[in-house]
Amino acid sequence: MSGDEREWPLAGRAEALGTVQRIAARRERAGVIAVGPPGVGRTRFARAALVGVGSTAPADGHPDGPSWHPVWVMASRATRTIPLGALSHLLPELDQGDGSPGWLLHEARQVLLRAKGAATLLLGVDDVHLLDETSAVLLHQLASSGDAFLVLTAPTGVSVPEPVFALWKESLVERIDLPELTRQESDDLVVTVLGGHVDAATLHRLWSLSLGNPLFLRELVLGARASGALTATGRVWHTDGTIPISPRLAEIMHQRTEGSAPLEQTLMRLLAFGQPLGSDLAAELTSPETVEALEDRGIVTSRRTGRRVEVLLAHPLHTEVLRRAATPYQERQHYQRLADALESRGVRREEDHRRLLAWRVGQGAWSDPSDLVAAAAGAVDTDPVLAERLLREAATVGDAGAQLDHARVLVRLGRSVDAEEVLGPLARDEDPSPDLRVTVALTRAYNLLWGLRDAAGARRAVADAGDDLPDSAEAAVLRAFALLLGGDHLGASGVVADLVEEPRADDAPLAALAVAATAAARAGRAAEARRLADRGLESKGQDPTGGWMLVELTAARWYADLETGRLDEAEATAVAAHGRAVEDGQRTTAALGATWIGIVAARRGRLGTATRWLLEAAAGVPADSFLFTVPLVSELAIAISSLGNTPRARSVFEEAGDLGVDGPFPGSAGAAQVWLAGEVGQTTEAERIALEVADGPATLGARVAALHTAVRLGITGPVTERLEELTRDTASGLLMLYAAHGRALAEGDGEALDEVADGFAAAGLLLDAAETAAQAAVVHRAHGATGSGGGSASRARAWAESCEDASTPALEQLDGVADLTRREMEIASLAASGLTSKAIAGQLVVSVRTVDNILRMVYAKLGVSGRGDLAQVSGIRTTR
Repeated sequence: MSGDEREWPLAGRAEALGTVQRIAARRERAGVIAVGPPGVGRTRFARAALVGVGSTAPADGHPDGPSWHPVWVMASRATRTIPLGALSHLLPELDQGDGSPGWLLHEARQVLLRAKGAATLLLGVDDVHLLDETSAVLLHQLASSGDAFLVLTAPTGVSVPEPVFALWKESLVERIDLPELTRQESDDLVVTVLGGHVDAATLHRLWSLSLGNPLFLRELVLGARASGALTATGRVWHTDGTIPISPRLAEIMHQRTEGSAPLEQTLMRLLAFGQPLGSDLAAELTSPETVEALEDRGIVTSRRTGRRVEVLLAHPLHTEVLRRAATPYQERQHYQRLADALESRGVRREEDHRRLLAWRVGQGAWSDPSDLVAAAAGAVDTDPVLAERLLREAATVGDAGAQLDHARVLVRLGRSVDAEEVLGPLARDEDPSPDLRVTVALTRAYNLLWGLRDAAGARRAVADAGDDLPDSAEAAVLRAFALLLGGDHLGASGVVADLVEEPRADDAPLAALAVAATAAARAGRAAEARRLADRGLESKGQDPTGGWMLVELTAARWYADLETGRLDEAEATAVAAHGRAVEDGQRTTAALGATWIGIVAARRGRLGTATRWLLEAAAGVPADSFLFTVPLVSELAIAISSLGNTPRARSVFEEAGDLGVDGPFPGSAGAAQVWLAGEVGQTTEAERIALEVADGPATLGARVAALHTAVRLGITGPVTERLEELTRDTASGLLMLYAAHGRALAEGDGEALDEVADGFAAAGLLLDAAETAAQAAVVHRAHGATGSGGGSASRARAWAESCEDASTPALEQLDGVADLTRREMEIASLAASGLTSKAIAGQLVVSVRTVDNILRMVYAKLGVSGRGDLAQVSGIRTTR
């Protein structure tokens, strides 16, 4: 994409352009005037309107009538004092005569009418408010006589010459208001221009800065691309967390305030650093006339807050530009002036006291650390950025409590690296109180795990707290968290059981509920996990980690719903978490939400949707510091492979291979490993992996996922036996359905497979439903029940239609290789890859004669002459 404006679509104006064409075609009016604030694209709209009208017949019902004669005029301040100055390029043969207005009007009109010939004059005038009086009268005459159709533009809130005003006062022209783009229109425009997918955090930041102004939006995108802040990872566009203000955009914003009086400039700068200001304070710092003048020009706006009226800059870009233009000295001066003025008026509200302290900090003046900590406590929920400024200053005196509070606010703001820089030295304090030592260790351990994906560091943080822990709720939570890190879910539950039992429902510590909910979820006790997570999320308890406990509670709730097939609830949790994180600018938690949304979409079989969300999450944060990297990459690899691109899926999975499975998700890569092996025909290897995961340290969900993935690939035997063992005592209907799937496939029971498919469909797992129905079709046909087989195949295809171009081994059984057994399919796939019979025999630990005999049966079933034809058969997956 270049900076050429012509490459940017005219977004959000289709309806307005259609209105212009209708009015022109039917001659309902003598023209239109497009009105809107600077930057909304009035000029582009008018030019597009001229093109649109010019391509139609001038009168309704007369397609063979005369054509249009379009001409374009741009008024400006330079031509405002010259009679007919803006139209001079259209009047080269104008007879000046005696130069009187009457003569000029008559001659100009004649020249224009002669130039149009038999066509109808289509006259576009940009910035009509800058026309001289003679030109304005000429427009009115052309409109009144019906000699022209006018397309005019003017900014909102300006005075226009009286003849122009009379055009819409007398209903000669139709006024068309061009508003800023809606949020959806803004997002669609960015996506269209950039191509590919744009992550939600980037779209939100662009919207919050531009507020739908197309010019501002364009400059923000171009500036971010030029600076390297906006880049594409794969096909996902994302920022590094910032959107720079380019010099060109800064110039545009300065032009909007050009000509402001000194006091107006002063008020704008003070608002940039101190807004919102009470209207009385703003008037005292400058003057009431200054406030009124800037509000009339749309540069500042006012709002009621209780009994107060507050003043603030009308557009966020004014704030950004003014703040970035100030020198450090000027910034201090602004803060001092604000603080002195507020203090002189008297500080009556707690909010005013917090702001005064923040301005004194900005001024560089000393403040009592205890006052700063107290003020920050009142601001942390409503204005965490302000709280962070106050606590940063308080922490400089070395008070451990203030430093811990500062770290928590940094966590709240998504700045995990900065939080660890505060917590690390604090944890090494030689003489902390026992309670503070525990709180620091807990906060640090959670930040290392959730914020930085450092499970080993989290274990060290717990160990650094020592063994002589106090008898407190937080110490119990710390011990339970250590057990969670070691995979002992039952032990973790036991440590905090007394803290979360029902008699303590109203005052159970939030931290204890978070640990207990997580332990229950990972142990497969979904109902308990859901109940504990809901209690924690609804409680008013304090989060000692600055926010990670709330994230963990949300994750436990989502996971419990996901693993029990409550996909609507899981999706709602994920969408809400993602939306909050994007609003708050928290990149890590936004990536978590995007990951959860993607995984739910994958469960539903919406593979394209899942891929887009998972790629957005992957692009938003570094893989080595994101806790959900392994589950994300595993789901992404399966989704990409299921869309028919196994080589790319394998590449994606292998790129994340060095990250390992350290952390709370052992075995989460198992399902992807099973899929990538079995999807290319290596079913023996897929079975081995599935059984290895099932017997390893993975969570119940990961074990079942690996085994059921093998069932999806047609693998039964020990896999289905182990799947039934793991789910025998479960209360989860979904896990029971997985086991039923394996049992029906192992027994070759087509009717049972059909029932399982119906169960998957009812739960919203449409890809599982389609694959199971496809397996049922194969079983029915093998038993000679062609009618039942056809019915199952039809249902499979119908469900697959909702799976966004899914292409999996089970679905491909609906095509040409349905009669091959699992062993025949495996050997055919290996042979299609170019392996010799000897190599295949060595890999599968069978004789060469067995391989050759099976290949001869494969050739006969498929009607091919040899292994060279196998790769061309639909459904044969090659391993290379």
